[in-house]
This record gives sequence, C-alpha cells and structure tokens, in this order.
Amino acid sequence: MPLHARTPSSDSRRRWLLWAAAMAWLPVAAPAQVKTSAAPAARVPSLRVRFSRRGGQRLLRGRLQAPAHSVRDYLIQGRAGQSLEVELETLAPGASFKVLGPQHKDALFMSEFSALPLWQGRLAADGDYRVRVSLNPVQRARGESMDFILRLALRAA
Repeated sequence: MPLHARTPSSDSRRRWLLWAAAMAWLPVAAPAQVKTSAAPAARVPSLRVRFSRRGGQRLLRGRLQAPAHSVRDYLIQGRAGQSLEVELETLAPGASFKVLGPQHKDALFMSEFSALPLWQGRLAADGDYRVRVSLNPVQRARGESMDFILRLALRAA
C-alpha cells in the first residue's frame, strides 16, 4: 500500500483538529458557565465605580485571594449608546474577567475565550453593567492570590 493512501487528507485532518480543539475547551468552559449562572450576584463583593455624566477613565488596583475572595464585581452605571472599555493587567495566568449586561443573563464578553484581556463595546441599554474579575478554578483550588489592575473607560455616545 502506498504511503499517501494511509495518510488522511488535509481536509479530514483539518476537521479532526477543529473537533479536537473544540473538545479541549469543553471541560474548562462548562463548569465556569454553570458556576457563574448558579452563583447569585448578592454573594459576590462589589464596588460601584462612578464616572461623570460624560464618562472618563479609572484605574483600579485589587487583589483576589482564594478561596474566600476569589471573585469581585465592579458596577458601572451605563447608558445606551455609551462605549465601555475594560482591560485587565495581571501576571497571574488564567485570571479572567467577564462583562455582564444589566439583566445578568448573558455575558457580553468572557476573557478566558479571548487572546487579549481587553474588551470594548457599545452599551445597548441603560443600567448597571458588571465587570467580574476572578481567579480560574485551578488557582482557587490551590489557594492562590492575584494582584491586578483594572482599567475602565466609559465614553459618551
């Protein structure tokens, strides 16, 4: 049998690699999504971040320490049409943030699925937007801590 007959085609190899990559994310993504929706927002410590009517920029320094203080919310009152930018700076691998809309049902952004810890978007509705900074489950289980800087920018429409 010739060698090329035993080698999978590049198309089937590409499909297999895509499938393998998708399967690799499932164990990590599924528990995080279940925990986020199951944990009530009232239990997560939060800090209200105030901006002038026109917006502005804030740099916030923080520290998360597992297991008790592994998640923190930052609340931003936004208006429809405003632009919000969020950037997380940390040396901790696996640290992440989520941007949650006023209804808390769906995340507008989840940094664990992005190559960059940066999000910018236009707000669709008036209300409180949450930026949730958290340690990943592995860091929490190990009792690790994380120092971070969160940059928030809110700009008028």
